[in-house]
Amino acid sequence: MGLLQTLERMLGKSPRGETRVELKEIFCKPGGRNFIEKINTAASGCQYSNPDGSSRQKALQKIKSGERVRLVWHDKSSGTRGVVYLLKGGKKTQELFMPDCFGCLNDKISARVVRWLTRDNIVTAAKVVKITGGTRKQPRLGCVLELTTYPGPPEKKAKTGNDR
Repeated sequence: MGLLQTLERMLGKSPRGETRVELKEIFCKPGGRNFIEKINTAASGCQYSNPDGSSRQKALQKIKSGERVRLVWHDKSSGTRGVVYLLKGGKKTQELFMPDCFGCLNDKISARVVRWLTRDNIVTAAKVVKITGGTRKQPRLGCVLELTTYPGPPEKKAKTGNDR
């Protein structure tokens, strides 16, 4: 089964024909904190179309090296591991548009990012290091990402009746 069919089955359709998905953005504000680890990885699935029919290649054409990437996690997909989608535009926009999706992290890296977030309180920021392809020998575009991990916000302790 192809990636597109898997995504369509996984995401499903709403009664009005719109694709409705519960997504969680992995929000990371890296300013001034010491990072834990940096990983370079290639984006996966850049050659496929999104479930709504929009082209990931067109989204990649609008991205430049050094640009921040939004990581969006769909946690109810592919068994125990979640898929982490890559969307262009690391700006203040709150809405997520499927035409901004240009790929996803591979299964191994996705599992690490989700584990860091859910178990270890580590958040991940992403930026584009290099756009690949677009040549006669390799016409399809791809990209290399730099994932940087940071300690998450400290967990707040619940107040008890004895705290004053």
